[in-house]
Amino acid sequence: MEWSKANDFVQDVNYPSNMLYADVLDATARLYELPELDAKADRVCETIRNQSFDGAFFVDNALRKDGKLEVTRNRTEVCQYCAFYFGIATPETHGELWQKLVTDFGPQRKQTKAHPEIHPANAFIGNMLRFELLAHDGRSRQILNEAIGYRLYMADLTGTLWEHDSHLASCNHGFASHAAHVYYRDVLGLHRVDRIARKLDLRFSDLPLDWCEGSVPTAAGPLKLRWWKDGEKLACRLELPAGWQVEVENLTGRELIKH
Repeated sequence: MEWSKANDFVQDVNYPSNMLYADVLDATARLYELPELDAKADRVCETIRNQSFDGAFFVDNALRKDGKLEVTRNRTEVCQYCAFYFGIATPETHGELWQKLVTDFGPQRKQTKAHPEIHPANAFIGNMLRFELLAHDGRSRQILNEAIGYRLYMADLTGTLWEHDSHLASCNHGFASHAAHVYYRDVLGLHRVDRIARKLDLRFSDLPLDWCEGSVPTAAGPLKLRWWKDGEKLACRLELPAGWQVEVENLTGRELIKH
């Protein structure tokens, strides 16, 4: 699954892989209107919940002994993220685990040593899944703070982002560019860019930054956004190609001024 201890827990039944499999079944059912695959996805999800969740965390794998599956005690951080990312768990169904993940886990865990029995995730793909889950929960401020802990030391050392959380692998990694997507979406506020419908959803979050700006390309020209704090207000300037529509969600608690 990723560059962590999770790669050692793949036999005989790997639960994170089955979480992904259930999501593929669900997507295929929707794309091709195959309700039998949707029902199969539900059964796989329920089996994972019944076997993998030990009351506190999701377990990574089970071993087959004498014809029976025995669930291990191998538990990894990335397995927890897979459970939430693929819908096996939600903050509503597994609230206690969710609170542990958002408060006890993150870049600071190397110092706090919280939950030492849970093997830590790595830059690819565990930490990326974490950012996606935080984004889905509207935690833009936490994303910005954790990005510093996870990535600033990489940029300081090489000016690039890495495949691994150490410099033992690629130190200029293509998949790490997903960070830019996260920053544009959750920090700048280009929440959803629909190039087909020519529709832009802006979401301004309460962040400690004084200003932010960026642009993204489209076939008709770039989308350009800049925002800055103006006293107790939030000012923004948006440039759109002709024919685009925009919807704005302001979560800052500040009056929004458009220039």
